[in-house]
Amino acid sequence: MVKHTFENNLAKNASIKASNSRGKKYDVNALLDGKRESYWATQDDIHQASLELDLKAAKTFDIISLQEYIPLGQRIEAYTIEIFENNAWKKVYDGTSIGAKRLIKLDSQVTTNKVKINITKSPVCITLSEIGLYKKAG
Repeated sequence: MVKHTFENNLAKNASIKASNSRGKKYDVNALLDGKRESYWATQDDIHQASLELDLKAAKTFDIISLQEYIPLGQRIEAYTIEIFENNAWKKVYDGTSIGAKRLIKLDSQVTTNKVKINITKSPVCITLSEIGLYKKAG
């Protein structure tokens, strides 16, 4: 069941926009490249940022995976996740830390074509290496 759940990242063909980025080497596209060693980062003085994923079509999922770039340490202390529903953003999760990998199991499946991750607290610039959206198999 675990293998089938995580074999298809529903976000893999999404386009991503970030409210801030450190530059080309740390571009948001690193979040969907499947490589743990690449990551998106904000500029040094930016401790809050948002990422918006456009899935290009409605997708149904109930698990969200987030991974920080751990060689630089755990940085994110608070964040929210929203989905676009009925022409408005709706919060589906409030989180406090991410670390090496955070698997967020939503209370129920959601269907949307847009997801927003708002990083609301970080003591230093933000780094994130991967984002995944999955539907529990079975």
